[in-house]
Amino acid sequence: MIDLRSDVCAPATAEMWAAMRSADESALPELERRGAALLGKEAAVFTPTCTSANLAAVLAQTAPGGRAALEERAHVLVAEGDWLTEVARLEPVAVGRPADILCLENTHTRRGGTVLSAAATAELASSYPRTHLDGARLANAAVALGVPLADLAAPVDTVALSLSKGLGAPYGALLAGPHEVIERARVHLKRHGAGTVHRAWLLAAAGLVALDLVGRLAEDHARARRLAALLGLPAPETNIVLTELPASALPALERRGVLALAPDGERVRLVTHRGITGADVEAAARALAELAGPPRARAAT
Repeated sequence: MIDLRSDVCAPATAEMWAAMRSADESALPELERRGAALLGKEAAVFTPTCTSANLAAVLAQTAPGGRAALEERAHVLVAEGDWLTEVARLEPVAVGRPADILCLENTHTRRGGTVLSAAATAELASSYPRTHLDGARLANAAVALGVPLADLAAPVDTVALSLSKGLGAPYGALLAGPHEVIERARVHLKRHGAGTVHRAWLLAAAGLVALDLVGRLAEDHARARRLAALLGLPAPETNIVLTELPASALPALERRGVLALAPDGERVRLVTHRGITGADVEAAARALAELAGPPRARAAT
């Protein structure tokens, strides 16, 4: 099967498994130190998922009864179990309205992996007292723009980075920010069952290897552009291709050897990653063409 459901399907590398086999307890503080430096922040904490990182970041910087400004299709609002309202007890409001914290997303999943520049981030953040960046795929944005991750994270107070999406680690994410905020986040992680992962240094060892793989994301972007071109679609900015196929086409697509998702419940989404080869792209395009018919261009909106 050609698995284009998500870049979380990227296989871990042999080097990651080797690092886990030989790891010791020093791997965890080293990952947090290197992660903080990569993101240009004072401190970082290793978390199980980007969802847990986003939750801890917001809890560490707000109080119940406040407001959070978000784009209406932001991942933290539509795909993370309603923690924003049910756990953090915040009222979501549209970006541009007054709020206690602004939550941004880079790259933006439901807009087809679109990127947000540092300048655009800074302009948005300037209107709010605190800003958190859901940077699950921030490494993809950095590669697409040709800038360091720290540049894209500089305008925000806290930033989350997934280690298990395009970077291919089998587990985990990082939350980075000021020392005092990260210490509060550690408390919230423990309260919500995400702060005591036994033998986390084994998983952190794979994460250290993942941090060295940022540059190779350009290969995923190139394959996504090739896939879009074969389908007659606009070139994506990163590694996510939104097609015209409806969600109802997923079973037929699977019968043709291609796994995909329709996270918005409407269009089929295809995500390239380290486990997808050039030949896979060609084969997937043929399978999609059988279902879609002649290609028609449509912008990812």
